[in-house]
Formats: sequence, structure tokens, C-alpha cells
Amino acid sequence: MKSRALVHSKIRHRRLRWIVILMAILLIAAISWWYFFMRRVVESNDAYVSGNVIAVQALVPGVVSRIAVDNSMLAHTGQCLLSEEQNLTRVQMEKAGADLAEAIRQTKSLFAQTDSERAHIAALKTQQHKLQSDLARYEIAQDSGAVSAQLVADTQADIAVLDGRIAEASAGLRKAQALVKGTRPADNPVVRKAQAAFVEAYIQYRRSNVFAPVTGYIADRQVEAGEQVKAGQRLMSIVPLDGLWITANLKETKLARVRTGEPVTIHAYVYGSETTFHGTVIGIEPSGGSTFSLFPANNATGNYIHIVERVPVRIALSAAELKAYPLRLGTSVSVEVDVSHYRSLPVLATQVRTAAASYSTPIYRQEIEEARKAANAILAHNI
Repeated sequence: MKSRALVHSKIRHRRLRWIVILMAILLIAAISWWYFFMRRVVESNDAYVSGNVIAVQALVPGVVSRIAVDNSMLAHTGQCLLSEEQNLTRVQMEKAGADLAEAIRQTKSLFAQTDSERAHIAALKTQQHKLQSDLARYEIAQDSGAVSAQLVADTQADIAVLDGRIAEASAGLRKAQALVKGTRPADNPVVRKAQAAFVEAYIQYRRSNVFAPVTGYIADRQVEAGEQVKAGQRLMSIVPLDGLWITANLKETKLARVRTGEPVTIHAYVYGSETTFHGTVIGIEPSGGSTFSLFPANNATGNYIHIVERVPVRIALSAAELKAYPLRLGTSVSVEVDVSHYRSLPVLATQVRTAAASYSTPIYRQEIEEARKAANAILAHNI
């Protein structure tokens, strides 16, 4: 009896052990299912800080005479970063200014010429009227023998010559009028052409100084004083640190509930877990990372190993938090996307958003305004 009870006890313990193992397996499976598929948060540590890197390039060729900034320095919009030798560009601008002044004076002479031609034609017509009156009297007097036939013939010849001079003067007037008709000296095509040439020369002169297009920090300076640079050559970069965002590369298996507008909790490695950033999903890239790679995967053959693709998700940062705790491009972060309200958000963004103000610069509008102001000063001085 004792042996039989011992056998039954062992059987019960074995069954109980298998039950415990089975329950543990089910619990692990349930936890795994919840963690990977049902959890309210999507996590990733494959994320980093992204931002705009503005390439500063030489706009005109020249020799660098002065560099005003260096790496890590703050530069404000419109601040001079670098200067080139300006002798040639200054001479070209002065020549264009002289050409503009000359064009104004020549145009004014054309307007004066039209007035002169009109006065000349009026004088010729007055003389013509006098000769025609004399000829009429001579022809009456010729019948009584008081005037010779030669005088009548000479007067007729003088009228014919005068008619030719009037026709020539009228052609000259039409020529002068064709050059100034419907215009004033300031907006005559000759003056406008010379003005455009001056504006171009002025801009070329001004662009021998390189100005910061936006406010940001200098990085990757590649130029030295005395170096000959060409138009389009990269000189340095500017990185604005007030318009950063997070790029999180999420696995395609975790994207089902990720939507634009979902809140995100971010921890930057540079500050550790003590500092928390709060962001918002503002966009999901329309393709995986390999789509735009140099050698995209060719899976048409069927002989390939399936690799879970990662899709970049763009996350906006709080401006106040970013100002209090500045981040740097390329630094690593971890993100947690709250997907608990994914059903109330659209799968695809339906509203067209415009780019931020940091994507524009006013410095080129300023240079054209300055150039036109200088041209108008030359116009006012010579009109």
C-alpha cells in the first residue's frame, strides 16, 4: 500500500510539474503577444536627431581675403561670414554705374532732339509758307511783266528744296520719336537695360561677401584665407539648432498603429533618462530605407532572405524643451510612441502642410532691394 501511494504521489507531482510548465509557456506567450502586438507603446532605440544642414557656397569666383567665423560659432541671419578680394567686382560695378549715367544722358538728348526736330520743322514750314506766298504774288506780277520768269522759276526751285528738307527733318523726328515714344527718360528701354546691367554688377560685387542665410552654428569649414574659390564651391555649413526633429527608424511590424499626430516620449542619450522630451509624430516616410539606397534590393528572383524593413518616422520636438536642453545633429535617442488612440487618427495624412520659416532666407531679397536703391540714386543724379 505504501509503495502504491508513493507511485501515485510521483504521478501527481509529474502532472503538476507539466501543468506549471504549460502555464508558464502560456504566460510567456501571452506576455510576448501583448508586448509585441497589443501594447499601447511602440518603442525604438534606432532613432537620432535630424535637422537642416545649410551649405554655404561661394556665389562668385575670387580670392578669400577674410574669414569672420569658425566652427561651433553662432552666426545670425545676414552676418558676413567671409569676404573675397573685391577689386575687379568694384571696377565692374563702377563701369556699370558710368554706363547707366551715360544711358540716362543719351536718352535725355533723344528727348531734346525730338523737341529740336519739331522746332526745326516748324521753322521750315514757316519759310515754306512764305515762299509759297511769294510765288503766288510773282505769278500774278509775271503776267504784267513786273517780275521775270527766272524769279518765278527760282522761287519754285527753292520751294522744292525746302520740301525735301522738311521731309528729311520729318524722318529724323520719326526716328527720334521711335526711340522715346511712350516712355520717360527713367523708364526708357536703353536706360532700363543699363540699369539691369548695373544691378547685376552690384549684386556680383555684394556677393563677394558671403552672408549667413539663416541663424545657426558654423560647422565643417573647408576654406582658408588666401584660397582661390570658384562659384558653387562649398565653404562651410550652418546648422540651426532651433528647428530639429527626430528620425526614428521603426520596424515595419510595428507600424500598424503608428499615426500622424500621436504623442511621443523621447530620451536623449546625451542627457540620460532624467530628461524627457515630448514630441509628436508629424510624418511617416512613404518608403522603406532600402528603396532609395544605391543598390536597391532585387527580390524578383525569389532567392532572397527576408529582412524586416525599417521605415523612417519623423517626430517634432517641443521648441521650449529644445531651447532648455539643446540637442546636436546625429546624436542618439530612444522613443516611445503612444499608439493608444490610433483608431481616431487617419492612416495617411490628408492635409497639406507648409514648410517652417527656417526654410527661407531674406538676404537675397535685401540685396536686390539695395541694388535697385543704388541704381535709383544714379538715375536721380543724372535726370
